[in-house]
Amino acid sequence: MLMNDRSTAKNNIFEKNKDKLCPDHIWVISKGRYTDFDLSRILDGVKKKRVMEYKISELARYLLNPNPIQINKKLVGCEIHYRTPFYKIKKKIRRILPQRLHGCLKDNTSASEALRTDWETDTPPGKDDNFDTHLNKITELLRPYNPIIKRLGKIDPGKVSEVIGTCEDIGGHLSCLNIQGSVTEKLKYIKENILKDVGVILEKAYIADGLFEMKGFNFKSYDINKSFRLIKFPINGRSKACVLDSDNKVDFWIDDITLVQYMQLFDQLIKIDPKLNNSLGLCTAGKAEPLRLLFSKPLEIDYSEAHLPEVYRGLFEKLYIEKNKKDVVIPVLNNSKVGITFNYVPQSEYHGKKLFVNFSVMHNFKALEPIKDDLPQVYSEINKMACVTEAGKFYLLDSFRGYKNDK
Repeated sequence: MLMNDRSTAKNNIFEKNKDKLCPDHIWVISKGRYTDFDLSRILDGVKKKRVMEYKISELARYLLNPNPIQINKKLVGCEIHYRTPFYKIKKKIRRILPQRLHGCLKDNTSASEALRTDWETDTPPGKDDNFDTHLNKITELLRPYNPIIKRLGKIDPGKVSEVIGTCEDIGGHLSCLNIQGSVTEKLKYIKENILKDVGVILEKAYIADGLFEMKGFNFKSYDINKSFRLIKFPINGRSKACVLDSDNKVDFWIDDITLVQYMQLFDQLIKIDPKLNNSLGLCTAGKAEPLRLLFSKPLEIDYSEAHLPEVYRGLFEKLYIEKNKKDVVIPVLNNSKVGITFNYVPQSEYHGKKLFVNFSVMHNFKALEPIKDDLPQVYSEINKMACVTEAGKFYLLDSFRGYKNDK
């Protein structure tokens, strides 16, 4: 991974006022405010009439929505599962046996064959449409010589029990594709679509453990002025939250309140990290394809005197901090960190189809309490940079961007 462009203390201070200077940047969620809302309209037996309300953007609604999404991935192969020996005989016997006895004739574990192509078909976007059209024609002419297509042509559908597609995105993430139809139709589908983009259905945008799929969101149609209502309230000692539709009815419930905190951290980071803001701007301009968003902690990043974040190096130089006092900062920097990673692929002739990574480190301001007395000026300067949300008081500790180098 090649990294570059670390954030500086100067950039952080400038970005602190970005809302005033650039009001049209991407946003995620507003600050919460108490408002009157009759909860009996959405929950039977609940008489509360006061909730915390937020405005959320189209992006936040997509990330929080529990409904299935469809994304495009490249079909790179398949798994062929073959029928077990004596399958036809067992099938005939099952037809004459009562339903309750079908389990007595269990099939043995079937053999399988994994097919995956290593043919490269992606090319950087060209400036000449005629050249691209010619290249696509050549690619289609070469398709019959693809090893997978040749192998599939030799498979007897009668000996196959199942065909499962294998898809891959630009980041190298593999997933299974369930194909509808008979075995013959599934084999035909693989032949016709190998190395092409196909639609893959995911359960929802939130995958697990702080990981979100971003490809399902249409950044190019993102409307900064469009917003939705999210309300949060306590019930029986636990917080509940939901997004409302235009009739103030429940559009969908948010089962995990942590997801709302992720949105708050994401929104805060967008305001203070110019690199992330720029990366998202490329997506809205159609110049990059978003992939994934990840919130992670703890982080395997250990800061030392030789590897201090730029924000602290700048402050130490500005405030003439003595070397022996710098040492008290290092231990606190290695605690209470949250990493936020945004992966995307620039659509440029220069970069081709390279996976770019925007990695930001947010630090909980509370972790600086131990240095408050020894370094009051440093503590004060960082306090000015930190922003408060319900997720906590955080500031941008570090930020860098680079791309995946496969060589």
